[in-house]
Amino acid sequence: MDANTAYRHAQPFTLLWLLVPLLMLGTAWSVWLSGDSGRTTVLVVIGLAFAALLAGLGRLVVEVRRDELRWSFGFLGWPRWRVALRDIAHMERTHAAASRGAGIKGPRADRLYNATLGGPALRLTLHDGRVVTLGTPEPERLRAFIEARRPPAP
Repeated sequence: MDANTAYRHAQPFTLLWLLVPLLMLGTAWSVWLSGDSGRTTVLVVIGLAFAALLAGLGRLVVEVRRDELRWSFGFLGWPRWRVALRDIAHMERTHAAASRGAGIKGPRADRLYNATLGGPALRLTLHDGRVVTLGTPEPERLRAFIEARRPPAP
C-alpha cells in the first residue's frame, strides 16, 4: 500500500480457485487419454489459459485512495474501475444474494462486483443514479474510510 492509499482489501475469489484446478485436471486427463500426438501442446495451452483466468480474476481488490474508490479483479489490476468519492450520493451495508452469483453481475445501472457467492457488501448509489455493489467482508470499515475522505455536500 502506497502513501496515497488509505484503505486496501484483497479478497480471494475462492470458488474460482477451487473450480479452475478441478476443471484443468479433468480436461488434462481427458486430453492425455485421447492419445493424440499433439497432446503435450494442448496441455500447455490449457494450463496457460487457466493460469491467465486465475491471474485475471483470482481476487477482488478494493482501495480508497485520496479522492476515489478503486476496485479490480485479479493480480494484474485489470479489469478495474474507479469512482470519484464526490460522485457517491449514498452508501448502505447490504447482503449480496448468493443467487446473483460471483464475479461481475448485472446491468451497468446496477452492477455487483463480488468474489464470493453471497455475503456482506457495500451498496453505493451514485449521483447519476447508477448503483455499484461491492462484496466485502468489512462493509462498515470500507464505508468509514470513504466517509472520512468524501468531500462535504454542497
